[in-house]
This record gives sequence, C-alpha cells and structure tokens, in this order.
Amino acid sequence: MAYALYIYGMGSGAKSGTTSSLGHYLSRYEWLCPELPLDPLQAIAILHDYEQVFQPDLIVGTSVGGLFTLFLNAPTKVTVNATYNIDTTLRRLGYGKHKYHCEREDGATEYTIDEPLVQAYKRFRDTSAPISSPRMIAFFSSDDELIGREPTKQNARSLADLGYEVVWTTKCGHRLNQAAAKQLAALIQ
Repeated sequence: MAYALYIYGMGSGAKSGTTSSLGHYLSRYEWLCPELPLDPLQAIAILHDYEQVFQPDLIVGTSVGGLFTLFLNAPTKVTVNATYNIDTTLRRLGYGKHKYHCEREDGATEYTIDEPLVQAYKRFRDTSAPISSPRMIAFFSSDDELIGREPTKQNARSLADLGYEVVWTTKCGHRLNQAAAKQLAALIQ
C-alpha cells in the first residue's frame, strides 16, 4: 500500500476528521497525520522525518498545512486553501488566544497568535525553497470565509507562480468537508 501524508491547518490536530474523509475517498493510501507543534521550524522538522521514513506518494495540506506542503517532496502534492501569504492570514485571524477545532493528542485546547509567531512563519516561508513535484494541485474555495476573497486570490496567484495547477471549488469554505474531499479525490485519481 502507498502512503499519503495529511497536514492539517493551524487550528486543528492529528485527530482531525479530514484524514478519515480523505481516507474514505482515497482508500488506496495508508494515511499518516502527525501531531505538529505551533512553531514552523519544529513542525517542518517532523514533516521532513515523515517524508524520509515513509516516502509518501501523496501529500495533502490544508491552510497552513498547505504552506508546509510546498516545502516537501512527493510525486503528487495538493494544497487546500493554502495560506501562502501567511503573515496576512494570521493577522486577519487576530492576535490572542484561539481554540483548537478538534481534540489534540498533546492535550492543548488553545493556541496563541502573536507578532513573534507571525514573523516566525513569514521567515520560514521566505527562507525555505519550494520543492517542485511532477503533479502539484492548489485547490481553493471560491468562498473561503476565514481568509476572504481577495487574500484567497492572492494565495492562488502565488501558487500558480510556483507551478501549481489552480482548481477552484464551490463545495466548501476554508475547511475541507465531505463534498470537497470527494471532488478533490476525483482530481487526484
């Protein structure tokens, strides 16, 4: 069986229901989803370990997970509402404490966005070299309620400039739901 790696967004965790949705529609893969710390350098180190050990055939990343996907290697990479312009996105979400959307393996219930975190993600993006893959898809919602229309278009342009095939969907907002997971699976097949 081939491996697939799912990388969730900042407000989620390894127990995200998205992994099981993707696994339902893309059952030929054994899905991996590691719990990641908030710090981008620590998170990418864990992801590089998974990349080296499992050599996934497919990587799917949502939101901030989509940003991490750019810097990993797999034959097929898919970003879902990738937050390439991460500093704009984090400031839009707002400084302060935010609740996680699912139970986390580390027991954390909330995380904090502040200017040092924004700068850490911006530095990570600006100093990392994107890795090209044979197949790269950027899947964006045309109605992303979290990021907003114009920032989403900017993210899409940035990924198109990196060589990603941009695909728009009306089936979800920022988070990947069942209908969008099904549509995404049809693209990947």
